[in-house]
Amino acid sequence: MATEFYTGKRLSFDNQPCTVRYHGEVQGTKGVWLGVEWDDPTRGKHSGEHQGTRYFTCLSPSPTCSSFIRPTRKPDTPRSFVSALKSKYASEEENAEFEDPDVHIVFNHQPGDNARSRDPLQKLYQPIRPIKFSGKVAEEVGFDKIRRQLAQLSELKIVILDGLCMWRPEARGGGWLEGGEKCDVGDACPKAVELDLSRNLFEEWREVAGICEQLGELRSLRVDGTRFRDTSLTDAEQERCLKAFAGIKSLKLEENLLHWEVLAKLTHLFPTLSTFSASSNLYTVLTAQTLNPMITDLTLEDNLIKSLSDLESLTKLPNLQRLILKSNKISEITHARASMPVFSPTVREVDLSFNEISTWTFIEQLAHVFPGLQSLRVSHNPLYEALQAPDGRALTADDGYMLTLARLGNLKTLNHSPVNEKERLNAETYYLSMIAKEAQFAPANLEEQILKSHPRYEWLCEEYGKPDVQRSNNAVNPNSLAARLIRIHFYLGTSKSHTFETEIPMSSTAYTVLGIVGKHFNIKPMKCRLICETGDWMSARKTMIDMGDEDWDSDDSEAEIGMERIMREVEIVPGTRSIGTWIDGTEATVRVEVK
Repeated sequence: MATEFYTGKRLSFDNQPCTVRYHGEVQGTKGVWLGVEWDDPTRGKHSGEHQGTRYFTCLSPSPTCSSFIRPTRKPDTPRSFVSALKSKYASEEENAEFEDPDVHIVFNHQPGDNARSRDPLQKLYQPIRPIKFSGKVAEEVGFDKIRRQLAQLSELKIVILDGLCMWRPEARGGGWLEGGEKCDVGDACPKAVELDLSRNLFEEWREVAGICEQLGELRSLRVDGTRFRDTSLTDAEQERCLKAFAGIKSLKLEENLLHWEVLAKLTHLFPTLSTFSASSNLYTVLTAQTLNPMITDLTLEDNLIKSLSDLESLTKLPNLQRLILKSNKISEITHARASMPVFSPTVREVDLSFNEISTWTFIEQLAHVFPGLQSLRVSHNPLYEALQAPDGRALTADDGYMLTLARLGNLKTLNHSPVNEKERLNAETYYLSMIAKEAQFAPANLEEQILKSHPRYEWLCEEYGKPDVQRSNNAVNPNSLAARLIRIHFYLGTSKSHTFETEIPMSSTAYTVLGIVGKHFNIKPMKCRLICETGDWMSARKTMIDMGDEDWDSDDSEAEIGMERIMREVEIVPGTRSIGTWIDGTEATVRVEVK
């Protein structure tokens, strides 16, 4: 029987699935051709165009996603669900590839085998056939147990059937409703909890529903890389889908290139859905069609989103808690024609890593866009690739981490690292000192403008005290040699009578500085402990141990006697990191303590 070709038909050639986009003649050639779009966008030679004439349009923007092939070329044979399941987990031909004359397959027949073999599923439970090499039985330690477990299809809980040329033609069109309920899938693996049907030959969503409705224990479904021709459903079919997907809580529809409206409508067929992934679908803007409001965990990795305002429809999700936007093109909060989006306060975790964020303004506005934000991942963005201090000194990744943490006061986790009180204290006081440095190196008439550009400045001043902006009349060119030197005043212990002062390059390592100090004070370098006194004052809570008897009066309030101003100190840790890592500016005071 000749194969019927039509636009949207799913085929596979040499285990490479594709979709028919054109059936007809091609100018300059003889005969009829099939224009197909490969699921693998690098598999073809063009994008549906030949010698300047476009014959069809593809979903993929790749210039090499399509080919012309002859209709006479034999495609791979499609499989049913049960056939694919047997092929993957209980192939009867797994030992048939041995052709060594010294290898003999011995069938371990037992009484009643012939009777049981009449049942096609019963064949899967026959004893494993031992393999003999030159008359000796070869033992695969541990593999027999694994093979037996996998062959027990009725006990399978995780079923992965991706890329097996699977289809279900009896469920297409009106066949799903007219054919009634089937039991082939349910009989084969009734205990399946997780199911992966990715990269197969399904054309209609009804085929997926016809499989899932037989799996009452199913909780997770994945259907990636499938080019559906038809996802429309009648009212009766939608009601049946709601029952078929009633227990599924996790759904992945990645690399399907479905329009957002279509994808969003499909999520409403899953009444208990909580986790949803729509990665790698080439989305640039999410239209007004909203997702299932039950979703709490949403992943949109590897799309083409450029602005958070392009996700406006997601702000209507009342239960969303986790939003993954990794590997997009996000560079701004909002574009010129859109208002700033504000997500539900339930959103506590956001991943913006591997995007195109390049300004601190974007980071600061996240507190408004995500008012409930507690966990953020923002690494691998251009902002952190060339950080500089106000004096032109290059900053490290650790500096970027602290400056990000200080700008977002409610964060409890940053780049997968939990934030403790000490880290937040160090980050916020460091940020405050950097603001002062920025004002110091700018003209005096711009100081007020600079301070207003930092939204948390007033709060930080109330918490830690206002920093002193010390202006120098002798400005140093940041590109000069002088700008690369640090003048350090060293003193020994608590006595400032044993002192010396020297200039060293910012690039000098901590080991180098220890050597200089040890030589001057005649102390073994590794016996020295270097404490940099930053000159920045901050407020800290006093403990009862810190207060003498005359300091405390029971009538005093905690606000009056519980706080004191202390100088922020930074220990220079021995190692190969440059001294500029710990010291800001061109001058510093370092206290030397003997261990």
